[in-house]
Amino acid sequence: MSKVICIVLLFILVPSVNAQEYLIEGKSATIVYEVPDKAKSDLYQSALQWFEKEESTSEYTIDSSDPNAGIIRVSEVNQVYYKNIGKLMYPKRSGMAEMLSGDFSYDIELVFEDGTYMVKYVLTGMEKEMYGRDDLFYACIDFEEIDEDALAEYNESMNKLLTMNAVFKKRRNIFKDNSRSQFEDASQNVLNSMTSNMGSLYSYLKLGE
Repeated sequence: MSKVICIVLLFILVPSVNAQEYLIEGKSATIVYEVPDKAKSDLYQSALQWFEKEESTSEYTIDSSDPNAGIIRVSEVNQVYYKNIGKLMYPKRSGMAEMLSGDFSYDIELVFEDGTYMVKYVLTGMEKEMYGRDDLFYACIDFEEIDEDALAEYNESMNKLLTMNAVFKKRRNIFKDNSRSQFEDASQNVLNSMTSNMGSLYSYLKLGE
């Protein structure tokens, strides 16, 4: 998955946001937004109010805030869905879920200046992966390109698990053959989840809505 694809999808995701600069890396995304005619202190205070409000109804946690530096640090846990390979392994099995989910955690840093602010997301972990392979799954999430060694380690672990559960080789191979696309799908969905709420924050900072 290339940086260009990620950037294009971000524009589709939040088309009304006046974001001028993007940097998409393996497990991080940095976006710079322009809010003309807004002072640093006003942007900072408004953003802090927004996060304090969201904190009571979502998975945001304000870790620190520095009004002099204009920096807010927030952590977040977000449930992200991705395709279930089991559906391909057992296409005729009724009740098989189309999607699986995991809880992904992020650190978010916002830095404010007059008329602009930067948001940097860093993916920090995953929990509640269906097969209990949280760390192996997390290692395969990448916004640029899936790591081959991490993918091989995940596939090896899953092959052992499926073998222990009497899954025939044909179906194990289906799982292996589709694991890369699973992680490409999951990586894009994680990236989208990291940035979607920033459209709401931008609207609040710009329009007070």
